Amino acid sequence: MNGTKTSSLANYWHPIAPAAEIAGPPRAYTLLGERLVAFRLAGELCVFKDLCVHRGTALSLGTVADDALVCAYHGWRFDRGGRCVHIPSLPEGAAVPAKARATVYRAAEAHGLAWVALAEPAQPVPSCPRDAWADPAWRAFVGYDRTWRASAGRAVENAMDLAHLNFVHRGLTELGDGPVVKPHDIAETTFGLAFAYDDGRIRREYELHAPFTLHDTKLVLRPGRGGTWSEGAEPHRGDATVLSFVATPVDAETTRMFVLVARNHALDMDDADYTEGLERIMEQDRRIVESQRPGELPVALRDELHLKIPDAVAVAYRRVLGRIDRSAPFVG
Repeated sequence: MNGTKTSSLANYWHPIAPAAEIAGPPRAYTLLGERLVAFRLAGELCVFKDLCVHRGTALSLGTVADDALVCAYHGWRFDRGGRCVHIPSLPEGAAVPAKARATVYRAAEAHGLAWVALAEPAQPVPSCPRDAWADPAWRAFVGYDRTWRASAGRAVENAMDLAHLNFVHRGLTELGDGPVVKPHDIAETTFGLAFAYDDGRIRREYELHAPFTLHDTKLVLRPGRGGTWSEGAEPHRGDATVLSFVATPVDAETTRMFVLVARNHALDMDDADYTEGLERIMEQDRRIVESQRPGELPVALRDELHLKIPDAVAVAYRRVLGRIDRSAPFVG
């Protein structure tokens, strides 16, 4: 990413829900403080601004019929392109005003989630390491979905923080060689950041897709029970687990936090059994992140104290966010 502010948070893809959640009647969501309605027409995901141009009624109160979204107030019908195709109160044959349109947003489905971009995307929908969601040799699913009273920036920075693992997650997912964080290289990429950390037991390979998607690929280096994310099966060198932390900025103080899980081992295990500890880990994180003040992530480095090695990733992340135009108050 270059150093020029050329895009806003609206120019990135953000998931609003698991894709399977959007079925049946229209559903209301909020993204970056904007009220949305999501629904399907002939199975295709559609996302509009949750506002009827006629009298400002929430379109999420409506229904889907005859391949159109029908407003609950006066029965206006909108096609998938947002064009009003029928106004029941007009006589047959009367022209529908050209301005009778709903605001349509870009929508896509990937990695089990429904993604939305409110403006022209600056980046594609974040890819998944090792193509884990498409490769049949992997098992992938949405393993965590909760709403946090915290900013998206705080939530993502926590997910990439190495120094908290031996304290917040003691007994679950500590660094294998102790709490001292060793120097590690951090590279800027076209999509954000990339870095890796080897604790002798597992190698963690991180990919940040700005602004709020972080992939953590855990590779088993030294087989053994505990701390390898291969529990429940006999661990093997080369076992890999990808945890994707995706924080959706509902508004400045609310984040819908998703964790996607993919693994190339223990494929016959029930997903609920495999992720038995994941919710415990995420709830430990939620407690910490929701306590942080200010709730926004301060991108001005002078606003918090930073340690050269343990906080190097956080500093790099804040610099990336600082280049996204009009990102406040969602990050700081």
